Amino acid sequence: MRLVAVALTLAAAAGVAVTARQARAPGADCGDLRADGVRCVAVVVPENRVTGRGRTITLRVAVLPALGDERLADPVFFLAGGPGQAATDFLRDPGLATDPLRRGRDFVFLDQRGTGKSNPLMCDFYPAEDYARAEFADFMPPARVNACRAALEPVADLSQYTTAASVADLEDVRKALGYERINLAGGSYGTRLAMEYVRAYERRVRTVMLDGAVPPSLRMPDGFGRAAQQALDGIVAECAASAACAKAFPNLRTEARAVFARLAAGPVKVRLSGVATEVAMTRDNVAEAIRYMTYSSRNAGRVPLLLHRAHGGDFTGIAEFLRRYRHPGTFEALYLSITCTEDVPFLPADAAARDEQTYLGSYRVRQQQAACREWPRGAVPSSHGTPVRSAVPVLITTGRLDPVTPPGFGDLVAESLTDALHVKVPSGAHGLYGLDGLECLDRIKLDFLNRATTAGLDTGCVKGIKRGEFATR
Repeated sequence: MRLVAVALTLAAAAGVAVTARQARAPGADCGDLRADGVRCVAVVVPENRVTGRGRTITLRVAVLPALGDERLADPVFFLAGGPGQAATDFLRDPGLATDPLRRGRDFVFLDQRGTGKSNPLMCDFYPAEDYARAEFADFMPPARVNACRAALEPVADLSQYTTAASVADLEDVRKALGYERINLAGGSYGTRLAMEYVRAYERRVRTVMLDGAVPPSLRMPDGFGRAAQQALDGIVAECAASAACAKAFPNLRTEARAVFARLAAGPVKVRLSGVATEVAMTRDNVAEAIRYMTYSSRNAGRVPLLLHRAHGGDFTGIAEFLRRYRHPGTFEALYLSITCTEDVPFLPADAAARDEQTYLGSYRVRQQQAACREWPRGAVPSSHGTPVRSAVPVLITTGRLDPVTPPGFGDLVAESLTDALHVKVPSGAHGLYGLDGLECLDRIKLDFLNRATTAGLDTGCVKGIKRGEFATR
């Protein structure tokens, strides 16, 4: 390691702000991160990556030191999903204290520009007073989109919060911390960021681990309805194959269709705890709640029960889930900055029509297109949407019942890679927690990280991963 790199790494350990060229004060705030031994560094980058002039962004980076006496030169960088989640949120997981991937390797968590404490872009889309007004808001209420833009524009050029800019940020963080090569671990949208970094800086990447892969060709929210329907159909089929679930809900497929047919005729009224008046839930509200329940393997296990209750007229469980999911009312505006630049302008003309026959319908396409008409649009590179071709070893994991990044997406990502392995998890959703046997994936990832190749990886244990019992009461 070069002497300048050592100096920067020591500066980072001290918790000071650095650029890719020099260290400078003041220190980075690490006070809200409770992980034992965590160190923080602030990396200062230009907001406008084209001109390099004007406003700067202070990126927050947290480094969790390697476990054990031996410290290897290649850390694991964690890239969060959304887009909009802060990677430092992962530090709430107590399992990091003994994570076997940390044996000898630092863990690095970068709050992507627009998230966490890296000039966060937040909107107030779902205030609690909506419930007092007896309604659930739309997913992207147009008036609140406009209000959020007006509130954020004095502190951010919203056209500069793109994947390409974040790739450049990530490279500056790597330089600032003094690492020559890094391992990338991305989830959901973080897989797009990871592979775009590979496209730009392949020689700096040792391995990549992708959970819920997003292919470069995806135009969010194209296909969201179809992927959600496939996941729900899979859950219904698994319920039918489970003796207990099939006994409790013998007509689940018919009931699920009836629920959404009823909602097509108009909203339903529900009682929320602590709210005096009944609250209206539209078909879009209910569909959104069911889709987000199927994001998690654990929550997906309650979907048959809640649909059965809704068929009987009780939508309370679905409504309370959506209220909890939307708490505390904020929406990550980075989602709009990225999708309004990189996705929505390139949606196929028939995107809404192709989703209309699904339980989710076309509301995500319609509302996102409307929101993006009110949001600044940035620039995309010439490579936008094209496959990433690389020899970097890439391990891809997807859930077979993932409602947003289904297994076919992982296959698309793997097609252009020369050293890739795609592991498809039985009963897995977008998030796999709630399944039994997940230690299998931990072993596979550790083996992959140590080998730095997918060749010879033993994935036989994946067939032993299973869903627990569905909730039936």
